[in-house]
Amino acid sequence: MLPIREIWKQENRDRNANVAWWDSMAEDFSKFELPSARNSLTMRIIEREEMLSENSRVLDVGCGSGRFSIALARAGAKVSGVDISPKMINFARAAAEGVSGTEFYLDDWHRLDLGVRGWEKTFDLVLANMTPAVTSADTFLKLSEASRKWCLLVKPSRRTNSVLDALNEIAGAPKDTKALDETVSYAFALLWQEGYCPMLEYEPEVWHSRKPLEEAVYQYTKRIEAHHEINDSQRKAIEEYLRTNSRDGFVEETTRTTIVAMYWRA
Repeated sequence: MLPIREIWKQENRDRNANVAWWDSMAEDFSKFELPSARNSLTMRIIEREEMLSENSRVLDVGCGSGRFSIALARAGAKVSGVDISPKMINFARAAAEGVSGTEFYLDDWHRLDLGVRGWEKTFDLVLANMTPAVTSADTFLKLSEASRKWCLLVKPSRRTNSVLDALNEIAGAPKDTKALDETVSYAFALLWQEGYCPMLEYEPEVWHSRKPLEEAVYQYTKRIEAHHEINDSQRKAIEEYLRTNSRDGFVEETTRTTIVAMYWRA
């Protein structure tokens, strides 16, 4: 059997489409409430396992609009957040004004050099929460390489989406859950082979969203283009499907998923 490092390679992606997709969602993400032990499996694990102490250093990989970075900074940590989306980083910096202990970097985790950043074995906690920044053995192992204590990876898995599943079929793209499910299984196997004892927790979730039609057409198209090449005919078919299935100018979506939290001592 091939080693996990040989199987779990970086998928082909359109970087520009990926950035455009996340940029388009930055404003919506910035409106989400800050995570706490009350509403977040991630925060419950961090608190219960005592992953933070006074002046802990945290790296928030794929920090998005900065919600977890800000919540952890308010808990006393010094947090560095990194994300590929310029608009996400702008919202994060704006939201963190007046919150000490936060710094945000516009960078691509896939390309980021820990040595150049001075981030090798630097952080007490390296968090990758619900981010597509971790999609290969290299991007996954980089979490441990940056940590001197804890790592926490949180991913959705076994996901079904009332809209995206149909659009992926139209585009001839693999189901959205395929790469997510592989990440969970490959990550555990790789840690086990490396001598770690990763711990796992699960939590089912159901998400509902409602987007204006034109915004939905743009976001779904960019989301698919980020990972799968499509032609003009498929783009038109995606738009037609969304228009046909919209209601009063809005596209409604339901996602059912199992959140997987994997954590280990680096």
